[in-house]
Amino acid sequence: MFKVVRLKSILIATVALLLAAAIAVGVVFGVRAEKAKAAFSPLPKPTVVIDAGHGGADPGVTGVKTGVKESDLNLKTALVLGDIFTSAGYKAVQTRYGEESTVEGAFDKSADMAARRATIERAEPEVVISIHMNKYDGPSRRGVQVFFTTDASESLATALQQHLNQTMNVPTLGRGFEPIRGDYYIADNGDVPSVIVECAFLSSPIDEALITDPDYRLRLATEIQVATARYLNGSA
Repeated sequence: MFKVVRLKSILIATVALLLAAAIAVGVVFGVRAEKAKAAFSPLPKPTVVIDAGHGGADPGVTGVKTGVKESDLNLKTALVLGDIFTSAGYKAVQTRYGEESTVEGAFDKSADMAARRATIERAEPEVVISIHMNKYDGPSRRGVQVFFTTDASESLATALQQHLNQTMNVPTLGRGFEPIRGDYYIADNGDVPSVIVECAFLSSPIDEALITDPDYRLRLATEIQVATARYLNGSA
């Protein structure tokens, strides 16, 4: 009887030790698995705010040949750009998704700009890209031009302009541009790098024909996204 009880005690103790060892191993491997999972988990992609300039009762400039409204071209380009960012895993926030203004009722420019700023502040983005079209007194001016306001935006503006020179301006114009600093409300977002991309001169029949082509807008939006992604990867 004593031997049976002792044997049972030894068996119980052995099982307990084995169970404890198994738990310990499981914990260790569980911790290692969690660490491995964390090590190989992709980093969250940044948020980008895309601002389609003008809208509603504020059409912006118009095309010299077709009379196309800048606000419509801005929106089409901005939406395509947003889709490209989203497909690449970024969070793309638009300041407007339709042809209407950002505010209801009678159009007020100050209220419209304040609504855009509020969208930017809520989104807490890593960059802001405002899409516009340009105009000049004559048809000679053409190309894609980048504008910025703050010191925090200069490196993004430079990266974008250099890439767009290489991929868009030089092939079609034979020349490039430098980014231009100015006092632009939508590009003044404190420490958030913010730029305005003037995608074409609607006073140029050549630029107007290019930017009204969906394939050209897709190509331009793709190059904007590529340059911005490289900038964000480099700054990270």
